[in-house]
Amino acid sequence: MIAEATPMYPLFTTGSIDGNTNLLYGLILGMFFGFILERVGFGNSKVIAAIFHFKNLRVSQTMISAIVTAATWIVIASYFGWVDYDQMFIPLVYVWPYLVGGAIFGAGMVMAGWCPGTAVVGFASGKIDAAVFMLGMLSGMYFYFIEYDKIADFANSGYIGRYTIDKLVGGNMYTTSYLVTIVMAICLGVFMNVMKSTINKNEGK
Repeated sequence: MIAEATPMYPLFTTGSIDGNTNLLYGLILGMFFGFILERVGFGNSKVIAAIFHFKNLRVSQTMISAIVTAATWIVIASYFGWVDYDQMFIPLVYVWPYLVGGAIFGAGMVMAGWCPGTAVVGFASGKIDAAVFMLGMLSGMYFYFIEYDKIADFANSGYIGRYTIDKLVGGNMYTTSYLVTIVMAICLGVFMNVMKSTINKNEGK
C-alpha cells in the first residue's frame, strides 16, 4: 500500500514555492549540473563520440548510473508520498515523429559528438565545435518553426499521450516500469562493456 502523505515535490507544481523561487532553484541546480557534466567529460565531443566506437564508456556509465539513481529515488519518494507522480513532467508521445526525429538526432550526435545539452556545456567551456553545433541546432529549430504548417500533420501523428512502460506491458509504476528500467540499464551496461572488450581484444589491447 502506498504511504499516505502530503506530496511536497515537485515544489513548484504542488504550490510549495512560487515561480521566481522555482527559477532560482533551477539556476542553482543547473550550475551544479553543468559543472558535473563538464567534469565527467560531457563537455568534450571526442569523449562523447568515443561511446559510439566503444572506446571510452565514461559518459555511458554516468548516464546509466544517473538513470538508475533517479528511477530508484522517484519510486521511493512516490511510495512514501513525498512526490506527486502525476505532477511530474512526462513528455507526450507522438510515435512517428519520435522515431524519425530520434534517428536524425542519433545520426547528428554520432557525426558531431554533441547533443543539445552537452553542446551547451561545451560552448560554456569555450569549444568552437560546440558553438558551430549550436548554430546549426538553432538554425534547424528556426526552419522547423517557420515551416511547421507544412509538416504539422506528420508532427502530430501517432499521438498516444502521456504513455509509460507500465501502460505498455501492464503492472504499475512501482513494479513494472521500475524493473524494466533497471533491466534495460543493466543490459545496456553489459552490452557496452562486452563490445569494448571485444574491440580491445581484436585490436590486441
